[in-house]
Amino acid sequence: MEENMKTKIESFRSLLQDRLSEERFTHSVNVSAKAKELAERFDQDPERAEFAGLVHDITKELSAEEQLQTIAKYSILLDDVERVSPKLWHAITGAAVLEHEYGITDAAVIDAVRWHTTARKGLPLLSKIIYLADCISKERDFPGVDAVRAATERSLDAGCLEMLTISIRQLLDKGALLHLGTVEARNELMEIK
Repeated sequence: MEENMKTKIESFRSLLQDRLSEERFTHSVNVSAKAKELAERFDQDPERAEFAGLVHDITKELSAEEQLQTIAKYSILLDDVERVSPKLWHAITGAAVLEHEYGITDAAVIDAVRWHTTARKGLPLLSKIIYLADCISKERDFPGVDAVRAATERSLDAGCLEMLTISIRQLLDKGALLHLGTVEARNELMEIK
């Protein structure tokens, strides 16, 4: 591992341990480990994936008011669904905080954090890895998680397609709004299936 990246990972691990609840920190560490494993398997940079997985929920535990303050501070434009979906805000604010407050300039890491909740059409490989690692990390247990894990063994696209399908079904069952990125990501994967 490049010494600079190793130092950055350890520095953020310490920061997050202080900033996040024990449960959220454990989740972040698990996502980091799963992301590294997936990156190694699918010929991507494992340290970059490990870092992105570690920091993906950096603003998850901010209050709704703090999330909105961060959105305003960085003049972030929310779409209609994002505006009324506080559960999506942490991905958006997390990317902004990493870039503007911590000086993270790696566009792939910023993209992976930004889209780890909804996905989007044209999702790059690192972003697919973080999206999946967040869903299938070892502590995750929801109806369909084993199917997502099995699909991910075949390919990142198969795993993403399975997870997006489950996510859309769950949102429809709840009567919730669908983010356009989620729908477009699934449609794109269906076309290349």
